[in-house]
Amino acid sequence: MSISFKEKTFSGRRNAIWREPKVLPGGFAVAQTFAAGTLLKRGTLVSVDMTTLKAGIVKVGKVLTGGTTTAPRVSKDNYLAPGDTVMKVGDTANAIVTAVDRSNENYDVVTLSAAITGLAADDYLQEADTSGGNAVAKYMPNAVIAADRIILESDLPTVDVAWQALVIRAAAQTFPDNFLSGSIALTNNHNILFINQ
Repeated sequence: MSISFKEKTFSGRRNAIWREPKVLPGGFAVAQTFAAGTLLKRGTLVSVDMTTLKAGIVKVGKVLTGGTTTAPRVSKDNYLAPGDTVMKVGDTANAIVTAVDRSNENYDVVTLSAAITGLAADDYLQEADTSGGNAVAKYMPNAVIAADRIILESDLPTVDVAWQALVIRAAAQTFPDNFLSGSIALTNNHNILFINQ
């Protein structure tokens, strides 16, 4: 008698936050507009404004090989959308997102209004603010989303925000090392720690 084992794979994802985070009371209104059906994942970086009680979702992604300077391939969970101004992190070079193709399971193709000179694999694109003339990051993270939130059609979206959490970096959205202080703690909130597990 013999035993034959058959493999079966299941789709899913790893929980980005280890154990239970410490959550700020009340919900925070999402500062940007997202299409209905968008899933804001647990562990996503946010910038919380305690005066307005709004949370800006940090839209950032790593440029992957195989794209171009006008249509780079960007890591998943970047949250970029048409109309966003993006910049190359560490530079003032910027452009407007005209389309995002999310059909590939390994990356998104972000089409830009103009080429970002010198954009290459391992660079990062981040949502930018150009109202002051030069491009600067629109939101810098100081917290993370504590629970998944799906944007509904007729919705005033709010998110639960964690001020203290252990985030598994490999399961969270991809972001540049300069978001961290000392390679583990979020620069603007040392209670958010990124670990490898």
